[in-house]
Amino acid sequence: MVIIKCTNGTRVTSSAFPKQSIGKNLLTAIPTALEFIAKAKKIYIERLIGLFEVIAKFETATKYEILNEKHEIIYYGFDMSTWAYSNTLVVVDLNEQKEIFCMQRPFRLKNWCLPCCLQKLIIFYPNGCLIGVIEQKWSLIRTAFSIRSEDGDIVMRVRGPFFTCSCRGDVVFQIDTLQGQKTAEIRKQWPGGLTDDENAQAIFDAEVCGIIFEIPLSVHEKLLILGAAFLINYMFYE
Repeated sequence: MVIIKCTNGTRVTSSAFPKQSIGKNLLTAIPTALEFIAKAKKIYIERLIGLFEVIAKFETATKYEILNEKHEIIYYGFDMSTWAYSNTLVVVDLNEQKEIFCMQRPFRLKNWCLPCCLQKLIIFYPNGCLIGVIEQKWSLIRTAFSIRSEDGDIVMRVRGPFFTCSCRGDVVFQIDTLQGQKTAEIRKQWPGGLTDDENAQAIFDAEVCGIIFEIPLSVHEKLLILGAAFLINYMFYE
C-alpha cells in the first residue's frame, strides 16, 4: 500500500484508487493538457540553472522545461521541496496554466550499497489518483529500476549502463517490457564544460535528457517513463 500526500494536504492510499489496466484503451479519454504526451515520439527535459547557482555552487529551487520534438516548451516543472518534506515536483501545462500531474520522491539517502536506501518516485494526478511508481532495484553491477502501474504490477523495467557518467557521448537507459521488447530510451545528453566563446545563455539552460518512444504507448506508460527520467536525473546528475 502506498500513502501519498496530495497538493491539497489530504492523504490517500493506493487502495482508494480505481483499478485501471495500463494500455492503449486509456487513450480514448485524454484530457486536453495530456494530448501532447499522447502524441509525442520524443520529449526533451531541460533544467534551468540560475547565475547564482553557477557561481556559488549552491543549488536553488529547480525549474524544468519539458519540450516537444521542435524544442517548443509544452510543460513547466517546479520543485516544491523543502528541507522538511520529501522531494515533490509539480508539472504545469503552459497553455491551460494548471497542474496536470505530480511526482513525489520519499526522502532517502543516496547510497546504492544499502538496500534500505533505494530510491522511489511516486507519480499521481492532482486529485490524488495514482499513476504508478518507479522503484530502484538493488544491484552491484548496473543501474536497474522497476516501473509499476497503479495496482502495483511491474509493467516495464529500466536497464542502465555500467557507468552512469561520460565525458563525451550520451548515457543511455533502456526501457523494456517484461517480455524484453524495447519500448523507450532515456538519453542523458552530456553538456560538457562552458568556454568563453559559448553563448552566455548556456549558463541558464542545461539540458537534462531526451526520451525516445520506440513503440505506441498509453499516456500512463509515457508519464511513468517521464517520471523515470526525472528520478535518474536526480540520482546521478544533480
